[in-house]
Amino acid sequence: MSNQNAAHREYYPALDGLRGLACVLVVVYHLFPFFHQYLFFGWMAMDIFFVLSGFLITDILMKTWNETGYLKNFYVRRLLRVIPLYYTSLVLFLWIIPNFKGLATGFDYFINNQVYFWLFLQNWLLIFNPSPTDSALNHLWSMAVEEQFYLLWPLLVASLRKPKLLLVILITLLAGFSALRFVLWIRQIEQLSYFSFFTFTRFDGILIGCMVGLLQKIDRQLIGRNIAVIVLGFAVFNFLFYFLNLQYKSSFPYLGLLGFSTFSMLFGLLVYDIINGQTKLINLVFDVGFFKWLGRISYGTYIFHWPLYLLLNPYIASWAKKNFQHIPPHVFASVLLTILSFLIGFLSFRYFETHFLRLKKHFA
Repeated sequence: MSNQNAAHREYYPALDGLRGLACVLVVVYHLFPFFHQYLFFGWMAMDIFFVLSGFLITDILMKTWNETGYLKNFYVRRLLRVIPLYYTSLVLFLWIIPNFKGLATGFDYFINNQVYFWLFLQNWLLIFNPSPTDSALNHLWSMAVEEQFYLLWPLLVASLRKPKLLLVILITLLAGFSALRFVLWIRQIEQLSYFSFFTFTRFDGILIGCMVGLLQKIDRQLIGRNIAVIVLGFAVFNFLFYFLNLQYKSSFPYLGLLGFSTFSMLFGLLVYDIINGQTKLINLVFDVGFFKWLGRISYGTYIFHWPLYLLLNPYIASWAKKNFQHIPPHVFASVLLTILSFLIGFLSFRYFETHFLRLKKHFA
């Protein structure tokens, strides 16, 4: 594709800021387990990532589908973004670290089942054959869900090339996957993993992000100029329902049945607001340079933060207990590992990922 056409692709800086906020949420949620009662909303970060990913991928497909070789270019660019760091991390955690006996605890399960991770099928492993003790690479379930979807979605877009029909298909899929969660609940399948990791019960955020991308092609102003009120109303509804349902979650698990969809809708509306510049305050908040920087380094940060915590937390906490009498050792360890996670994310982006991202220009 010519540089002129490439220039026509819009860049939304505030979306990097939103991704940065999501990265902070998930890292803090994972690395500060003793604050979970206050950071209960940290799990929402994954749905923000899903919505963002769904929108950005669809936006690219919509703007390039008339170009020669666009489907091949899409897949190559996707591979350049995902595969180098992901596979490098697998080599590190499955082949190298196990050779260091002091650090190897907690990886046997993943080593024995590593084929699932190489094929992006680990979410199915975590459902049907979960480990009762090991969790160092559990967070990579989201990578599997995303890649399974993006293997098929571009093919569907290329086959139909009708945004309105694609939107109808996505709405139908969203309704169907929501119904599937009710079926699982009615059949008394209580394992949270079915709701949290199952491919067809976690597509909500990606589907809604794709819908936002399609709406950009169909009618940017379809939702209208009252987006701020709609977002606020949706947020209030979601959080009120979520809190009120906490005491009844055993009889009606709101999050597992409806929450993945409704919270993703909220994040979808937020993305819609940002990309269309409807609310200046929202764009101003997420356009802050620090958040945008965190968004750019979020991939490496996400990949490494959880195994890093499990590997080093016991040693750092033990050291802190001996050397800092007035600071709770677990707090010291969590703060230090949070800083270290973002530092590794920066180093990964600056000195590793960037080299592969530069190759994407040859497939633009």
